[in-house]
Amino acid sequence: MTSILELREKLRDFYGKYEIYVVTCVKFILAFIAFWLINSKMGYMEELDNLAVPLILALLCAFLPINGSVIIGVLLILVHLWSLGVEVCLVAVGLFVLMFFMYYKFAPKNGYSTLITPIMCSFRLPEAVPVSLGLLRGPSAYLSMVCGVITFYYVKGVQNNIGNFTVSDDKEKISKATMALEILTKNYEMFLVIATMGITALTVYAIRKMNINHAWRVATIVGNAVELALLTIGYLLMQNNSEIPWVIGGIILSTVVALLLEFFLYNLDYSRVERVQFEDDEYYYYVKAVPKVYLAEKQKKVKQITPKKERINRRELAEELDIDEDLFD
Repeated sequence: MTSILELREKLRDFYGKYEIYVVTCVKFILAFIAFWLINSKMGYMEELDNLAVPLILALLCAFLPINGSVIIGVLLILVHLWSLGVEVCLVAVGLFVLMFFMYYKFAPKNGYSTLITPIMCSFRLPEAVPVSLGLLRGPSAYLSMVCGVITFYYVKGVQNNIGNFTVSDDKEKISKATMALEILTKNYEMFLVIATMGITALTVYAIRKMNINHAWRVATIVGNAVELALLTIGYLLMQNNSEIPWVIGGIILSTVVALLLEFFLYNLDYSRVERVQFEDDEYYYYVKAVPKVYLAEKQKKVKQITPKKERINRRELAEELDIDEDLFD
């Protein structure tokens, strides 16, 4: 256990010393994965379907705030949709404008979750997001997660119905717009994922705010159990049993990530709980203090080694002067 705590402290020290470089690398990696996924999943504009495009854009986003990556990702999606069809692009514009106002009103500082959510959805492991977000953020932040889910399922819906959007007949314009809207209004899997992730995040948040021992651990277990139950029941009702193994894999990943977050951010020693009571003119205060688990710094002891001959001379001199030998130190 001591070696693990030492590793944690070393990682914390490394992050504190090189925070600006670590954050820059994280933003670059997330942006590159997001842009690469957009091009690989869509790729309707051939000029942008090149590995150099996400690489250059990610390098730019590495030096921008994380919301810059979100905006560039949205623009990249719109460019691909414009190349596919004006109607599909206009529906996406209306959708993104609506989400833009909601996002910047309630969750402007949650760009990481907005970017990570569609990435995890693309890898079919979105279950890892709501538990972690419930441990780290408040309810207003969950809107960013919803925005990521809607974006992913709209792009996925367009991809699954690509044949219906490539018809060049002008009479099909109205039906194209209708089909684009139906991708959102009739996508029951999207509604299931949004509801489940929202309920899970709120459940985790409510439990980890309780005054109970091991609050984060309990929140992780209950949150993952709720998410597993809701998604399993939902997919069974939709007769989409092939997604259930992926749900189980996502729950396992969610548990691992949550335990890592607890270890690095909320590692408490409940064996040394203290309860303090005090008062002022208006209130009585009952405080529960739980110390964090930390590794005490080792005290270095320097032992002075005096040559034998010098020690003898000091002893003889002390005897002659009738004083204590330690006074020479």
